[in-house]
Amino acid sequence: MNKIDNFTLENFDNGISIYQCENYYKFTQDAIMLAKFCNIKHSDNVLELCAGSGVISFYAYSLCPFNHLYFNEIQPEMCAIIEENIKFNNFKRRSKIFNCNLKDLKLSDFPKSLDAIICNPPYFKANEKSKTNQKQEIALARHEIEANLEDIISKSSELLKDKGRLYMVHLATRSAELISLCAKYKLEAKRIKFIFNGDKEAYLVLIEAVKNGKPGVRITKNKENL
Repeated sequence: MNKIDNFTLENFDNGISIYQCENYYKFTQDAIMLAKFCNIKHSDNVLELCAGSGVISFYAYSLCPFNHLYFNEIQPEMCAIIEENIKFNNFKRRSKIFNCNLKDLKLSDFPKSLDAIICNPPYFKANEKSKTNQKQEIALARHEIEANLEDIISKSSELLKDKGRLYMVHLATRSAELISLCAKYKLEAKRIKFIFNGDKEAYLVLIEAVKNGKPGVRITKNKENL
């Protein structure tokens, strides 16, 4: 990686490069796994919630270029990093950033209906794990301080068009809660993939849920331990 001031530039084999800031939460392998799990189409308009640096959307776009890309991120400093990544990867004409709490997003914010929403949310509830030794910007990315899982799923259902898809990665231990909330807000789980890391129990789950989709789900796991 090349150092640029307090940034690092991560270069991927697919031609995408992503700036990150050493002082803020940096993406991990779960973001790339979610990008590869997404089934985005060329005509899709896509929103990434809790976007961070925007790595998931950029990586997903490199696999299948799509129509329009929206980012939502509550931290203004991270939005500035997204802006740099938009410029560096020449996405200026097809993207827009919303620097706000995701709960404040409205349908009228989007000139085109949303076909897909991607989200790598905070994994831990606000009262889980100690935050005393974490910077506030790190805690916001890891803990449900500004929005919880139900906020994310209910907002996704509100914003997606009929038959639109939600793609999310989360802790496997919260799978039941995730699927239950999707059902509550008319998002039918269609694909579920469990991720193992050499252990007997899964540690991550990837989910694709379709708004007003028909019942029926396919469940898989990663073929090789990570």
